[in-house]
Amino acid sequence: MDEDESDNMFLEAAVSADADYLISGDPHLLKIGEYRGTEILPPDEFVERLD
Repeated sequence: MDEDESDNMFLEAAVSADADYLISGDPHLLKIGEYRGTEILPPDEFVERLD
């Protein structure tokens, strides 16, 4: 889990939804990079992948 416990709900929601991506600007989440198969990306990088 994340060092910032308030972010854990986002990680668990992404896992529960079987999400491919979690989009966030939160530095704690971005530092993790990937959690249980969900890739954590900043918004600009996600948008680049859409192009």
